Order: sequence, then C-alpha cells, then structure tokens
Amino acid sequence: MRKILYLDIVNDIKGKIEKGILKPGDLLPSENELSEQFDVSRTTLRKSLALLVNEKYIYTIPGKGNYVCEPTSNHYQFYFDEIDSLKGQVEEVKLVSVGVITPGRKLMRELKIGSFEKVIKIQKSVWIKNEVVQYSTIFLPYQKGNPIVEDVINFANFQGTMEKGKMQFQLKKILNIDLVHPPLEVRDNLKIDNDESCFLVAQNIISVEDNMPISYNEFYIKKNYFTLTAETTL
Repeated sequence: MRKILYLDIVNDIKGKIEKGILKPGDLLPSENELSEQFDVSRTTLRKSLALLVNEKYIYTIPGKGNYVCEPTSNHYQFYFDEIDSLKGQVEEVKLVSVGVITPGRKLMRELKIGSFEKVIKIQKSVWIKNEVVQYSTIFLPYQKGNPIVEDVINFANFQGTMEKGKMQFQLKKILNIDLVHPPLEVRDNLKIDNDESCFLVAQNIISVEDNMPISYNEFYIKKNYFTLTAETTL
C-alpha cells in the first residue's frame, strides 16, 4: 500500500471543501480521528492542517478544533503562464544567456542564500511577429553536483526542468505584478523608449516541503501583449 503523504491529506480535505461535502463552519473530525482515517502520525497530520490554515481553507480555535473557513468573494486566483498569458501566437523562444553570478542583496533575500553562494542566471526572449515581446530572467541557487542544475548549465534548457518529477506537485508559486520603467538591458531588448513602461511579473517558486525558494524569476512584458485572468476562490 502506498504511504500517505501530508499533501495527500491536504488535497483530500481541499477536495471535500471545494465539492461542498465539508461546508463553511463545519467542524473537522478530531486529530485522533483524522490520524486514524488517513493512517498517519499526529506530526504528519498537523503538517497538513497547518498548510490548510495557511491557505485559508480552515481555521483553528484552540481547545475546540479545526473549522472550515467561510467563503470570500474578494479573493481571486490568478492564472499566469509565461507563454499562454501572452497575446498572440508565440513564434520563438530564444535563449539569450546562461551564467553563474555572485548574488546581490535582492537575490540573497529572494533566494534565502548568503553572499558566498552562487546563482545561476538564465535569460530568454519570446518573439511574436518578429519582435521581442517578453524578456525574462530566471535565478536559481547553484549547487554543484545537483543534476537538475548541471543540466541547466550544460544544455541551457530551463523550460520545465524545475517542475519535473516529484517537484511538480510540491511547488508553491507567488506572483507580484507591477507596471515599471525597465532597466536599460530590458529596454534595449524589448526596443521600447526610455519613458515607456512595461509589465513586470516577479515570480517566486517555493518548495512546499521545506518552504525554501527554488527559483526567483522576472518576466518583463510589453503592455499590449500581456493578459491576466482571475477567478474567485471559495
């Protein structure tokens, strides 16, 4: 029998809430009952419950138990994909550069690394109708001997690399979207004027298991080529 992981418990309870089996205000079974139901330790169960609280599916009242949260109409779930979110048919994605750099303060903060550590920097451009509409930079901690990282350096092909295997269901992504005047390198590649702005989508990819950053990415996108969709959650 396959061992139950804490994410399996999270997905099971999420599914029951989203399908209306568990309704807002409902009290979840006790920790003892849930531990027996999923055949897991209390430690594993509490890890699952903590994640559900963090994602606002449930809330805890000390001494009473865990309850299903009330739905909210002003929480939106955005969809973003570096290719699918662009307006128009993408003709080509070009690798601009791959290198290993020493991080500055911003990267040290975003990747939770020290000044003595190295960072892989990957730059790409996306083309529509013979023009660059998106210029992106991907940063990830360099760990010598890590096959995933070595593949990036050796083959310069980041697309999907970090989301293969077990990582694809253990990732959390955080987006910050802003309208900015981009740095010179980005302006030159997007061929926009000094006073012209573009969208910046800053993306953090984080491991759910240990809450550590996997990569930090910046996508600069021309204003007339970007669209973003969202829908309310529960």
